[in-house]
Amino acid sequence: MKKKKMKIKNIITLMLLAQLIIGCCNTNTYEVTISGLESRVLIFDGNNPVEIDEQAPINKEDLVIELLITEFESIASSEQIKTDVKVLKAAVVPCGDDEFIYSNKIESVKVELLNLNNSERIDITNQLVVLGTAEPISEYIPSNSPGTRDYLMKLSDTSNIPNQIDYLIEATLNDGSKISSTGGTINFN
Repeated sequence: MKKKKMKIKNIITLMLLAQLIIGCCNTNTYEVTISGLESRVLIFDGNNPVEIDEQAPINKEDLVIELLITEFESIASSEQIKTDVKVLKAAVVPCGDDEFIYSNKIESVKVELLNLNNSERIDITNQLVVLGTAEPISEYIPSNSPGTRDYLMKLSDTSNIPNQIDYLIEATLNDGSKISSTGGTINFN
């Protein structure tokens, strides 16, 4: 009797697994287009980044700029295996990972400060490094684009940074278009 019950359980299990295998293929291909940049100024409060009050001065060494690459995704195609076998709805799970095709990527990045005291522009592209690396943003983003969308950056050298600034981050895409983000006034001690 036990063998018969075990045999029935095995048959039921195999039937359910067969339905799971039959109904598992549903993948999408997305076309991703970089559409813009957003940025904000942060400082670390312990271990967490927090936005600064534009009126309160900060230490130059504490400046962190968060850069977000905004993207537009659209479905390029959707594939699903169709079968005449009835499949349990609970058994339909994605088989593979969705595929992402990037229609453009960042070729270069430039970061400039505007000295608000005398309107002088200062190129700090090679002084702004990605947190956790020693690599300037100008080298890091093009080698890691597409795919990475959020960066935290810090100044590696503050010797030429004025006490009151604004900044401009500009990226050139491989299709020739440019996207940019500017910050508000930053006051340093």
